[in-house]
Amino acid sequence: MQNQKKMSHLSALSLAAFLTIAAMPSHADAPYTVTNDGKALDSNSYQGYTVFRQWCARCHGTFGQGSPKAPNLAESLATLSHQEYTKTVTSGQVSPARKVTKSGRMPAWKRNGTVMKNADNIYSYLKARADGAIGTVSPQLGQ
Repeated sequence: MQNQKKMSHLSALSLAAFLTIAAMPSHADAPYTVTNDGKALDSNSYQGYTVFRQWCARCHGTFGQGSPKAPNLAESLATLSHQEYTKTVTSGQVSPARKVTKSGRMPAWKRNGTVMKNADNIYSYLKARADGAIGTVSPQLGQ
């Protein structure tokens, strides 16, 4: 009887440990690699960061944190699929919360070769931000 109680207790502890680990966010299938305590990105994600800073930061903020003109992309990419992201970047979008003005319209980037060539790299960079793998720092190029 005593052994049965110990086994039951161990089973409960094992299950609790498993559920705790399973609930932790996993970045194993992430499209990015972050090193140096969240300060360095793989080359593709870093390229996405540089293109983002050149073309997107003026509306979405230095680190994608949003501005009065455009939403916080770290929050958006926490729920937005890669397909929805690609459609928005390619075709643009009108914010339903804002009037159709320059500050309420995401431009279509389909004619911008630099943005379109790096759309997946930008996604990887922003996904690292959305997942909390990097904070509001200027990342470095990892090794």
